[in-house]
Amino acid sequence: MSDMTRQIDRYLDDDLSDNEIAELFEWIAADQENADQFARQTLLDQHASELLGSGDFPLPVPPRPQPPLANAESRRRIIWSVAAIAAAALILPTFLPSGHNGDRVSSADAVATIGYTSHARLTDAEFSAGDPVGTGVLNLEVGIVRLDFDNGATVTLQGPARFEITSTDTTRLDSGILTASIPESAVGFEVITPALDVVDLGTAFGVSVGAGGETDVCVFEGEVEVSQSGGEQMPQLVREGNAVRSRPSATSIDAVDYATERYEDAWPVTSGVLQATGLMKFVSPGPEFVPGKHEDSGHILVFPERSHVLLKSDLEVSVTEPGQYSRVRRRDKRPIASGQLVRSYLLQLNPIGEFGRAEVDAARIIGQITFDRPILGLIGRTTLLNGTDELLGHPLGDYGGIGRGIEPTRSDDPPDSGRDSVVLSGDRRTLSLDLSASSAVDQIRVVVSQQQ
Repeated sequence: MSDMTRQIDRYLDDDLSDNEIAELFEWIAADQENADQFARQTLLDQHASELLGSGDFPLPVPPRPQPPLANAESRRRIIWSVAAIAAAALILPTFLPSGHNGDRVSSADAVATIGYTSHARLTDAEFSAGDPVGTGVLNLEVGIVRLDFDNGATVTLQGPARFEITSTDTTRLDSGILTASIPESAVGFEVITPALDVVDLGTAFGVSVGAGGETDVCVFEGEVEVSQSGGEQMPQLVREGNAVRSRPSATSIDAVDYATERYEDAWPVTSGVLQATGLMKFVSPGPEFVPGKHEDSGHILVFPERSHVLLKSDLEVSVTEPGQYSRVRRRDKRPIASGQLVRSYLLQLNPIGEFGRAEVDAARIIGQITFDRPILGLIGRTTLLNGTDELLGHPLGDYGGIGRGIEPTRSDDPPDSGRDSVVLSGDRRTLSLDLSASSAVDQIRVVVSQQQ
């Protein structure tokens, strides 16, 4: 601690002599940085709630005669410094995470956490994954930021966007793109836009606010309730597979075509997939985009299935340990223990048409996918896939009547064919696949931890 810092502390404790006060005020008057330091220490010494609640920013000078050196210029420096810092405390959004902006957001005040960022840049702020988030405004210039709310809601923003958190379950999107996944614990979560108020009823949806406040709402799963901002009309329900649009000056909410293209960058992040490279393809959200109904010879498709599944008993899986597998089969005999909260994904290679056994190189696809949380297990056997469809499968998935799973290496395959190779990384977050499907559909179910 510097000598002047100690002197300021003693001044605030009314423990300085008149001569020492004179020296302190002379030091303050000599330089603006000195005045700023005095102002900061003075403000920190006051109780924050009392200062902000009163609306006043008094200069905490003990009631004693001011020494001659505490002239008008020094007093002006102090007053302006205190006023500027106090005003900044009110103007700067308390959204800014602690660690980059002092201790403004304590654990008690946080309502969310930054879960993930990608090429993101905020206006006049620094942040990183894991930082706590309080109420306030987020101006996202570019990139993607995911917010994990304490109530279980997950919101991903795609810049440029202006987003405000006003409470634990109330937010405002003035511009940009947002996707959200809302579990039962956060039902009632609200997104307000210039044109529409969107209230979740337990679902996943996207909101896009364009020029002039025109707002599109697209419901991926479940249903939401929408109403015109400031209007008196009764709210209306929008169910999965449907979309609506309105403008601030409009007198109605109009149905529009269900289109998800604008949400395809943000939605995977909301769903827990941070990156898919190679020939991995995250499918569009919606009731028509489910496993078993798609043929694609050029990609391994990624289908989100179920989330927030609490395992009430041990779950038998094919693989739990990191490593490379040329055949996904049960090696370690260890199930996923009961009591854990999980989500599931199905990775599928289902080529268009069918291929004969002689076509070894038919539809060979290589890809890699990274999840936000550890992979607890892989299911690649037909019997285990069938046995876990009810618990972990997509409710609208078409799983019946097809050969499925990961094919074993054939005796006539060359040694370097890499046929149906699966690699689970050491940190359990990344899965690498080298698949080559024929008449059977290659499928592997990935069970990911969803513990907080």
